Amino acid sequence: MFRTTQEDQLDTLEAIAIQLRADKNLDPAIANALASLVKAAYRDLSQNDGELKQDP
Repeated sequence: MFRTTQEDQLDTLEAIAIQLRADKNLDPAIANALASLVKAAYRDLSQNDGELKQDP
């Protein structure tokens, strides 16, 4: 299993945000919203050992 540092995680999240914002097909507000969503999901999953919560 690979371990990532907090710096690696931030680099990955920032790279995703940059790619979303650079996409000419996305409205800038939507790109920002998607970047925020990815960051929030990443933080949530990284704090829960990467397990997805499933509804019963």
